[in-house]
Amino acid sequence: MTFDEAILPKELQMLKAFLPFLPASTQKMLAIYIKWVEFQKTIEYFSQNTPVQQSPDVGNLMKCLKGVLPPQEQAQMEQFTDIFENMDMYREMFEGFSSAFTPDEKEEHT
Repeated sequence: MTFDEAILPKELQMLKAFLPFLPASTQKMLAIYIKWVEFQKTIEYFSQNTPVQQSPDVGNLMKCLKGVLPPQEQAQMEQFTDIFENMDMYREMFEGFSSAFTPDEKEEHT
């Protein structure tokens, strides 16, 4: 869920979506009104809720970006995520393999 979804009523989210389709003379005042309400809702939200920091885990980051990024950029981010997850897996595997030998055993095998 995005921050906008958490604080803004659906009606205001719809107004934001329709804003470019309204008469040009109406857009400026309505945009200012929307931002004003967003500001008020943000103050209200943080006065009632303690901020909580999400884990900087790549999975959490991907969930947050999924609704914001265009599909092509989402695919690229998922590819990078897969690469980094596999790198961690291989690192752990090789660390486990290399730690299976104590220094004395390494000398006996060489």
